[in-house]
Amino acid sequence: MIGRVTQGYMVSDFNSTLRSREEELNRVQKQLASGYRIDLPSDDPVGTVNYMAYDSRLSEISTYQSIVDSAQSKLKTTDGTLDSATSVLQRMREIAVQGANGTYTKDEREKMAVEVDQLLRELHSLSNTRYKNDALFGGTMTDDNPFAAQFRTDDKTGIEFMESVRYIGNNQTQETEVDRDERITSGQPGNQVFWADQMIVQATINSSAYVAPKDSKISVDGVEIGINAGDSLDVIAQKINSSGAAVKASFDTRDGFTTFMVQATSPHQIALQDLGGGAVFQDLGLVDDGMKVPNNYSPQAKVFTGSIFDTMIQFRRSLQSDDVFKIGGTALGMIDKSLDNLLKYRANLGAVSERLDIVAKRFSSDQVYLTEAKDNEIGTDIPKAMTEMKMLEFSHDVALQIGARILPRTLLDFLR
Repeated sequence: MIGRVTQGYMVSDFNSTLRSREEELNRVQKQLASGYRIDLPSDDPVGTVNYMAYDSRLSEISTYQSIVDSAQSKLKTTDGTLDSATSVLQRMREIAVQGANGTYTKDEREKMAVEVDQLLRELHSLSNTRYKNDALFGGTMTDDNPFAAQFRTDDKTGIEFMESVRYIGNNQTQETEVDRDERITSGQPGNQVFWADQMIVQATINSSAYVAPKDSKISVDGVEIGINAGDSLDVIAQKINSSGAAVKASFDTRDGFTTFMVQATSPHQIALQDLGGGAVFQDLGLVDDGMKVPNNYSPQAKVFTGSIFDTMIQFRRSLQSDDVFKIGGTALGMIDKSLDNLLKYRANLGAVSERLDIVAKRFSSDQVYLTEAKDNEIGTDIPKAMTEMKMLEFSHDVALQIGARILPRTLLDFLR
């Protein structure tokens, strides 16, 4: 049944349509005035989600950009430090060449030794360089100075010389997250950078009949290796050599006396550790369970460190003892190895710095694209909104004119 169209119905329907048109006009006017197409999430749920995703990524990029800038500054500081260390070693090389020359006297070489000791002190200071109060070369232990020096006064001259330098940091690299799931190595430990020769740790106890008593794990330079019950020395050495760690394990047998040995294949301090309640390295006489990695070597083991400091201290002692053969042979060779190792890490710093430059450029491009996408997602399309508003204004005026004609305005309209 068709309902009756009354005057009241016509007025109600007209007012409802008019209010709807006015709401549309108000919506478009707000878009033009604010510059935003979305005022509430309910206006466009999908667009709101996209906008929030773009905005979140832009905020994330801004944070990572600050991290990248800081990492680049840190790398520059590190490279500057290694450049100074390179200059120190180059000066030591010049002294070694001079000291190996037979035209110099014992007194002159003793004076050279004094200069070498001062250069050693500078090298020690460089090895403890800090960036934002964090040690650059301490691994992940950044609070304390990674290299501790000891001094002794010479009885003959009364001059205080550097006697030894010990690394007290750890062997872990410093890493920085420069983007989501993207990390770079921002710092190498000092027991790799300030090293000159392949380190050797050799046990002195007899392990000819040794077999692993139980399943356990060992760690070599941070690489975990599984040891099974019954593994012999040969099997343990093979597992270490195939682990990917930069070391070579072997054992030496003489007159029924077998000693186990681990030697670095690149200049660095070897880190040995028993894991999971095992005691393989301890039983072999390589480590002491009560000491801290990487300086947990057994007091009975023979340890040939090969650090730059140890080799340069030996160089100074060769000058003091007027040993021309060691000055021109061993010392000069160790200086060249030290320089090669420093240059290797400087080259690595350059590669990381280049990668950071690429990441920074990517961030700059992404910021432009994401900002544009965010603005397009929520921003008002001015030409489109202006056209829509003109159409709404025109239809609104037409509706008012039609309403003025068909709707009664006075009592006389009903009396005619």
